[in-house]
Amino acid sequence: MNCSGVKRCDCTRFGDLMILALSLSKGDGLVMVVHNKFHLEKLVLVRLRFIISILTFLLLSAGCMAQAVTADPVNGLVKWIPLEKAMELNKKTPKPILLDFYTDWCGWCKHMMKTTYSEPDLAQYINNYFYPVKFNAEGKDTIEFLGKTYKPTSAAPKAPHELAVKLLNGSLSYPSTIFMNGYDAEKNEFRLNMLAAGYLDRQKIEPMLVFTLENVFRNSEYNEFAARFEEAFRDSTLEKRSEKLKWLTPKEAFHNVTSSKKKTLVLINTDWCNSCRVMKRTSFIDDAVFGYADTTYRFVDFNPEYRDSINFQGQLLINPAQPQMPFHQLAMALAKNNMVLPTVALLDENNQLLDAIPFYLSPAVLRKILYYYGEDIYKTKSWNEYSVTSDK
Repeated sequence: MNCSGVKRCDCTRFGDLMILALSLSKGDGLVMVVHNKFHLEKLVLVRLRFIISILTFLLLSAGCMAQAVTADPVNGLVKWIPLEKAMELNKKTPKPILLDFYTDWCGWCKHMMKTTYSEPDLAQYINNYFYPVKFNAEGKDTIEFLGKTYKPTSAAPKAPHELAVKLLNGSLSYPSTIFMNGYDAEKNEFRLNMLAAGYLDRQKIEPMLVFTLENVFRNSEYNEFAARFEEAFRDSTLEKRSEKLKWLTPKEAFHNVTSSKKKTLVLINTDWCNSCRVMKRTSFIDDAVFGYADTTYRFVDFNPEYRDSINFQGQLLINPAQPQMPFHQLAMALAKNNMVLPTVALLDENNQLLDAIPFYLSPAVLRKILYYYGEDIYKTKSWNEYSVTSDK
């Protein structure tokens, strides 16, 4: 990703992580339960999807794996597949679906193929981590989607397809792009079904891809995240405003430290996780968050690949630094052995874990969570009781 402030990748590190992904992709499905008061839900994931959630957006951020190739003027560099094939593959190996609606006469559709979808790193990432579908909104094929059959509305050349009418909510403008993720087999629907009408250049599509792939939609509306994304990577005043926030290292915060005067907030994150970077650079310095959080919490920046040993609560915890487990034992414990990036772990004054909340948190959501635990409200009220009545 060619955003200001986004680091280019260490290709050697990328190779190591891909080896990890492949090694953990073998075996049966893994059931992980997120035990927190905000997402009391079972996440049924195959191992490969778990690792993809950790590696998400690495290629797009880096651009270092893209090869110099000539783009097809009709399809760009994206390897488009039929919708029915994408749905079939999604049942075996879940990935987000990117659905591009076009017509033969649409000039902007063709321009998007020649520009956005012809950028090597963007196209390579989409090919690797999406099921990309290019659908003619005036095509004449019969399509099955989510158990229903869709046909052309008529034999007329420019008659819209029923599927386009359905998914575009009757607003037939082209190009239009739908981002889908989180298929729920019981409900037979996608948890995320986000429509973006019009031409998308690189600057527009980048936050949409991050929002979809890194599960940002679980805790945030898109417009809020897009504004924070813009701030995180393109605001020239950000570095100066960030100086007020003082992060401790894991060793400074926990090595031979049994208690503190404040509670502790731990942000488990990496530089190659873009929603981590957006959250770290914007949510914590937001005026509504920082004023309260700085008086109540210590801030700890914890990269799970941290190598120093830490004596925590009388136990020496290390990073095994093995291909099968490159993460620090303390980071895993604070994330409740559910390594989702980013994760916010909250500890009391005696360094006892209160909760671990996965995925990106907007300033508004983060403020409510910090107040709930900071004022010990969790001792007398459930999160649901608090969140309904509180304006914090």
